Amino acid sequence: MNHDLKPLERASASDPSRGFRAASRNLLVAAIAALGVGACASVQEYPLAPNMVRLDVDSPAAPFVRDRTLRRAAELTLENGYSAFRLDPVYVEAFDQFGVTVVMFSAGDPRAQGALDAADVLRRPSW
Repeated sequence: MNHDLKPLERASASDPSRGFRAASRNLLVAAIAALGVGACASVQEYPLAPNMVRLDVDSPAAPFVRDRTLRRAAELTLENGYSAFRLDPVYVEAFDQFGVTVVMFSAGDPRAQGALDAADVLRRPSW
């Protein structure tokens, strides 16, 4: 029997890994909270023309709603019978308020060059 083995010791306050674990846990909690706030974003939709919709986004966590805004634009594009769209900025009022115009195009429309494929956007994984 080997008597040189020491029992497992609990991490002490002076243990440097303890601070790292606490910081990691705090970062995870903050990230989850930020995503929850992003889910509270309000998006107002204003039809402008058969192929145009304005989206006004008001969110306390605007960077987290980029994906949701793209996905909503793609959904609107397909719901209105189009296949591609482009986002034209309307305004950035503050860090947490912005607006875009969704301009939708049919397949083969020469103006659709460089536009996003709506079905492809919806196939991508989202947050």
